[in-house]
Amino acid sequence: MPFLLVKPQSEALWGSKKLAAIPVSSSLIKVRLMTTHRCAASLAAFTLMLAATTAYSQIDLTTNGGFETGDTSGWESFPTATSTFNITSDASEGVWAAELFNNDPASAAVIKQANVGIGVVSPGQEVSISFDAKGSFAEGGVSFAEFFSEIDGGGTSAAEILSGAPLALTDTYQSFSFSALAGPDVSGGVTLQLTATTGAATGSTAVLFIDNVSVSVIPEPTTLGLIGVAGLIVAARRRR
Repeated sequence: MPFLLVKPQSEALWGSKKLAAIPVSSSLIKVRLMTTHRCAASLAAFTLMLAATTAYSQIDLTTNGGFETGDTSGWESFPTATSTFNITSDASEGVWAAELFNNDPASAAVIKQANVGIGVVSPGQEVSISFDAKGSFAEGGVSFAEFFSEIDGGGTSAAEILSGAPLALTDTYQSFSFSALAGPDVSGGVTLQLTATTGAATGSTAVLFIDNVSVSVIPEPTTLGLIGVAGLIVAARRRR
């Protein structure tokens, strides 16, 4: 094992003045050097720590979820005969949000973050959904948030109404968070669908304001397991 041998000095000079001699033991001070092997192991362990931190980070699958592009790009819209889907400055956060308005009786105006996460979301994986919303309704108007697991080529393997009922909206923004499990087939990704749905009565309206939409996943445990195995290998090498 390498050592650095340092012989202490009995005198010291400061500028042009000679300081009094300081008595020091004549024993040599041994300073242990870290070997190249241990440096490499430490660097590898640090790299693995950074990788593990990254692995735990959520991946947001949405495009333009906060509407801060100033338009509705990234969203699919399925209007009714009289509905509108526009940008508004009445935002929960930032500059922009979106307003979905529908007054066509007995109909649903629909907007979607459609088929997101293809190749990222796995069957049975937990998906986190969150958004800020408020609304105003009359004569039976409501709003739904729905989550679908899409099959490539058409159809769904799972469908869920988030909260199991219409959203409990008021005229003030609220933050909503849900957790859903992807269905057995997500070859077509997953979809978050939001609606402004009217009743059959005359004068029924539904107005939904939506902002800060996120559909996200955490990488599968398989990735974390590989990192853990690599960490054990590094630790074993360090003990040699």
